[in-house]
Amino acid sequence: MPDSRPVHGGLDAAELKALGLRPDGVVDFSASINPLGVSPRVAEAIRRVDLAAYPDPECTELRNALSSYLGVRPDCILVGNGSTELIHLIASARLRRGDPAAVFAPTFGEYEAACRLQQVEPLLIPADGEREFRWEMAEATRFLAERQPALVFICNPNNPTGTYLEPGEVEACARAVGDEGLVVVDEAYASFVDKRWDTAPLLVAGNVALVRSMTKDHGLPGLRLGYMVAPSRTVREARRFQYTWSVNAVAQAAGLAALENPEHVEEGRRVVKAAREYLVRETRGLGLACPLPSANFLLVEVGDATGIRLELLKRHGVCVRDCTSFGMPGHIRIGVRGMHDSRRLIDALRDVLGR
Repeated sequence: MPDSRPVHGGLDAAELKALGLRPDGVVDFSASINPLGVSPRVAEAIRRVDLAAYPDPECTELRNALSSYLGVRPDCILVGNGSTELIHLIASARLRRGDPAAVFAPTFGEYEAACRLQQVEPLLIPADGEREFRWEMAEATRFLAERQPALVFICNPNNPTGTYLEPGEVEACARAVGDEGLVVVDEAYASFVDKRWDTAPLLVAGNVALVRSMTKDHGLPGLRLGYMVAPSRTVREARRFQYTWSVNAVAQAAGLAALENPEHVEEGRRVVKAAREYLVRETRGLGLACPLPSANFLLVEVGDATGIRLELLKRHGVCVRDCTSFGMPGHIRIGVRGMHDSRRLIDALRDVLGR
């Protein structure tokens, strides 16, 4: 049976080996994380972890720290092994065979995967490619009101298009599904939005869950760490499906240290802002269509995404994300890194495209 798991960014060890490339010789633009990597404070906290002791299965200390940081009760927080685990836990708790579910697409593949594991084929709400991949929200909310899905996934800002919905648009979705539905707002990239808005008031509706990624904010993809903020009932329902010790001790320690180091995220935002402006200007200068990005990645139309990606990797040791798996074979996604790496990418693109 073929492997139908979603495709993700990040370097593929088998591919690099086949091409004769070493991971430390490749600049990875295929993942969108804090370009500063792990902060020294987090690295030191990791070194102090007692690996001979079991982790706290309830993540008590980290949940309490998040509670203070966010101003919500600890029982409204669920810590997970990355935001992907939380997405699957929510689907396990909320969906049964035959239930309707909806996904704003094109987007992160784990939403559809999580639905299908519950034997639910999600209804896709497609974005309009002629409108820089925005959704017709009035039409979308009418669709939700008619179909009354048990679960709705919205990535905000959206991966890979960068579309960023405003408060009223998300609120309308929550009203449309009613008390029996749940709208999951995945905010994995929200920290890198310049004009981001506070989503906490959405929780008052009682049918919204916010999913956030400490992996992206603090450069911790190797550890896997995320959390959900939701009504306590929603947290309890999802927690029932979580394996004991899902979040290891190293990840918990890293999360605590990261919360004490918010300036690391702010500095990462400044680096992203400068490099993002450069990348938009230069890709457009190469004659490539690039909608104005809202977060720490760019969607760029190159024609043959698979071929361009492979040539960038083989000839220049630069890895970008091929968006074919999103249903967008003409586009690549570029995770924003620092200026030095960004200049290397533009030089590589110019060579591969012959421009």
